[in-house]
Amino acid sequence: MAVIRKADYYYGSLLSVLVNGGLVPALFEKENDNRQIYEVTTDKGTYLIYTKYNTTPSGSKDFTWSFSFSDNEIKEINKLHAETNQEKEIIFAFICAQRQLNDSNQVIAIVHWDEFLECVDIQKQQTRGTSRLSIKAVKGSPKLRLYGSKRADVLDGKDNTIKIERNRLNSL
Repeated sequence: MAVIRKADYYYGSLLSVLVNGGLVPALFEKENDNRQIYEVTTDKGTYLIYTKYNTTPSGSKDFTWSFSFSDNEIKEINKLHAETNQEKEIIFAFICAQRQLNDSNQVIAIVHWDEFLECVDIQKQQTRGTSRLSIKAVKGSPKLRLYGSKRADVLDGKDNTIKIERNRLNSL
């Protein structure tokens, strides 16, 4: 009998949203519990979806989820990008959840390759330490805010985040 792991609930939420949207995802590769890679083909294209989840947001009014990437994960992302042909687009699905499940303040953020590169220095040329991407959900805002180890959230006292739609998964 199969054992249900905590990670299954969070990756299952992405799969549920994809299947309920009429898509048929295929597990592309699985090596550990920290991430999953799925291949999804829609009428708009074929996507490799690199997926991670976080259940411990910071903040009390606005929530921020931080996703760190080990050196091995950065190598894996670089390898995935190098091996992917032009017919497939690499995107990231960050499952922003909480330990106490409720319908509010949980979201799946879809981040495109170029946005990921603006936030995370995958060549490790500009940043030291752990590579990180953060997603902030501002209460009442239809947009999520992205920043990371390569891109500050505030620059010269002004918002420096990348703003993305909360419901991007519908546009695949």
